[in-house]
Amino acid sequence: MTAPIQELTDVQTCTGISVRTTNTDEISHETAKLGKLWQSFYKNHVSQLEKGQDIYGIYHNYESDDLGAFDVVASWKVESQQKQSDNDDTTNTVKATKNKNASNLTTVTIPAGKYMVFSEYGNMPNTVMNAWEKAWTYFNDPSCEHTRTYNVDFERYVEGKLEYGQVELYIGIE
Repeated sequence: MTAPIQELTDVQTCTGISVRTTNTDEISHETAKLGKLWQSFYKNHVSQLEKGQDIYGIYHNYESDDLGAFDVVASWKVESQQKQSDNDDTTNTVKATKNKNASNLTTVTIPAGKYMVFSEYGNMPNTVMNAWEKAWTYFNDPSCEHTRTYNVDFERYVEGKLEYGQVELYIGIE
């Protein structure tokens, strides 16, 4: 199985809430942080987004590889600061200001580059877990033709559907 490769030509900027975790921590309910991150995001931020707006789970600040720690940001896309000043478009700035939890927000950039995309459709969180399982299986195969960058990976929840819908998992590759 080979997932399609997509070249992102533009940087994307997203804002949201963040945690630092490891794959080992996520195995145990007592130490897992991602479920709580997404519950908090759903409770405190989703209602303030435009209906149908894509939602992103961004994995970055990798300590090493899949065995080390990394940050995850549950987020939505915003205009970059440069584009906002160029266009004098304050729509996203106003949204961030109206957000009652704006002080806890983190902004992260998804860099342009090559990504392998694993797409799944169904009930969350099983659907996103299936996408990750396919990615891990692919990259752990000795005959794998691609190398992960461990720079930035991200989940795109199409139309912001966090309960049932399509998720696209973008894994950065060299």
